[in-house]
Amino acid sequence: MSSTGSAAAQGPASGPAPGPDSGPQVDPAFAWVQDPELVAIYDVENAGGWDHEFYLELLEELGTRRVADVGCGTGVLGVLLAQHGFRVVGVDPSAAMIDVARARSARAGVDEQVSWIHGFADQLETGTADAVVMEGHVAQYFLERADWDAVLAQAWQALSPGGHLAFESRNPAALELDAWDAESTRETQPHPGGGEFTSWMEIAGVRQDAVDGQLITARAHNLLPDAREIIAEETLRYRPLAVLRESLTAAGFEIRQLWGDWDREELSEDSPEMIFLAQKPLS
Repeated sequence: MSSTGSAAAQGPASGPAPGPDSGPQVDPAFAWVQDPELVAIYDVENAGGWDHEFYLELLEELGTRRVADVGCGTGVLGVLLAQHGFRVVGVDPSAAMIDVARARSARAGVDEQVSWIHGFADQLETGTADAVVMEGHVAQYFLERADWDAVLAQAWQALSPGGHLAFESRNPAALELDAWDAESTRETQPHPGGGEFTSWMEIAGVRQDAVDGQLITARAHNLLPDAREIIAEETLRYRPLAVLRESLTAAGFEIRQLWGDWDREELSEDSPEMIFLAQKPLS
């Protein structure tokens, strides 16, 4: 699915998980992540770049060795980290994406370094991670405040004392919604099954929320090589800086760094990103 900017659309990855008979369930708002055709397109559009290099360098600087990747999607970042010697646990509620992640790590020969959980963040083992990452704007997929607070609590539980949480969220103060249209976003790329596909997006709806930040629904159009068009929608939460700060503090984290882009520029009002590095205190 084409998404706004370089978003990785993994869907909510917090708990509690459904019962053992039903298996992990993706929120209906993100049902497209269960469609193998859309997951294949997603992998082309979101192969990773500056954001993955940013997290790799950051985790190396922090001296971490055990990383939990919440909302790991198709495993691009997890495999990259494993190739650089990290021990990675990736968790995602999308079976289609986890299947791709498993195939990716097998091809890369890093299965001993990485494991995949088809489920939720509450399935991470307590105190086993030096760092938890939520990359690809995963933080924005927790639409309700209760869900966001829950995944922060689950990250806290998974971290060892002194461990770090790193994630990014788009800066709502710098959004240019008038550029989210077919003319500005249309792109043609090679299709993994052969031929080419064309994608574009549009805004399907905006719901204002003065407390927790607006909800924006994007509609993605995907024209496949066989001329079929697949349409998918997703809604993201655009929490303001003050809300994210408050929620991290309430969860017990100490904010260590804030950046405004992948070059580690200082966060400003017109920065495209709000990139957080927070820490669980040693005691």
